[in-house]
Amino acid sequence: MPDFVTLEQMNHHRTPRSAALLALVALSASLLAHAQSASDSAPSSPTQSSSADGVTMAMNAALLSNLSAAPDPTTSDPTTSDPTTSASPQTTPQQPAATGVLCGITHLARCIEDLGQDEKGIFTSPARLRRRDLKWILPVGAAFGLAMAYDAQAQQTLGLHPTLQSNTNTFSEFGSFYASGAEGAGFYFVGLAAKNPKLAETGRLGAEAVIDSGTVTLLIKLTSNRHRPLQGNGQGHFWADGSAHWEWDSSFPSDHATASMSLARIIAGEYPRWYVQTAAYGFAEAIGVSRVLAKQHFPSDIILGQTIGFLTGTYLLHHRALYAGYGHRSLTSRLVDQVHPVIDPTTRTLGAGLSIAFGQ
Repeated sequence: MPDFVTLEQMNHHRTPRSAALLALVALSASLLAHAQSASDSAPSSPTQSSSADGVTMAMNAALLSNLSAAPDPTTSDPTTSDPTTSASPQTTPQQPAATGVLCGITHLARCIEDLGQDEKGIFTSPARLRRRDLKWILPVGAAFGLAMAYDAQAQQTLGLHPTLQSNTNTFSEFGSFYASGAEGAGFYFVGLAAKNPKLAETGRLGAEAVIDSGTVTLLIKLTSNRHRPLQGNGQGHFWADGSAHWEWDSSFPSDHATASMSLARIIAGEYPRWYVQTAAYGFAEAIGVSRVLAKQHFPSDIILGQTIGFLTGTYLLHHRALYAGYGHRSLTSRLVDQVHPVIDPTTRTLGAGLSIAFGQ
């Protein structure tokens, strides 16, 4: 059975919990700094109310909740669609007419409607795959296949280390479905209090991405029913006990990896600066690694979970975001474009190469 950590054990391991809190505080401070600079350069809302209801309504008017009128990043202005052209830091996004409402604390019905539309788009997205999508499907599929082949061997190589497992399991809880959703909600309420619609959107879409991706993960868990590393013979078999043993929270895929990556994708998309992206993606990767070290998941569980989270976050950025950093190519995004997979089954090698074009 999984090595769950009791409350008494958690009280003896404060170091990973403190480190995670410091990481979250640092990321929050970075987002607030960018949010404040964006709000200073953006025109102020014509009406502002001191009450929470008034703040939300004023932000809705400024943000324009009518998603049908939201700018499509694929048909953006030519001056910003060129990958080599960066948007001016003083430029504020063009806002469509405020003819609707945004999902928010005062419009929960709209939130439910948005979630339903999201799930419909996400579950039907495989029907819209194109040949160009092979550029990410092939490397991700290759990494997933290799991970599946060596899942059990990887866990056996790690061995059993109770203290390490307890510490990493405690740390990983900061990336759980509930924690990630709460972190997104925290950014949303801070954005409301600061009257900053961009930060509020980051939190709102972050929480929305966690819920959307969580639904996908749950359905796969129910249909895969995979053993965790400390269950059965440790080989991670699917439906090893037949229908007699059916778990709602099986190993495949990792919901911690899914939730933390979906939130990280939203943050990185809204604030495309290398240090924000490094903090967001770095935290998500740390959560994934910690789940493997804690003997809660196999490497392939993490890869699939993070893929689901990343794609879900990308979907919301393209369909819901009004303030995301479209048109700006960060150093990180340009480097990612130059990375290519290195796979050699004969030597059991899996890695990546980086191509640098000088003079560009």
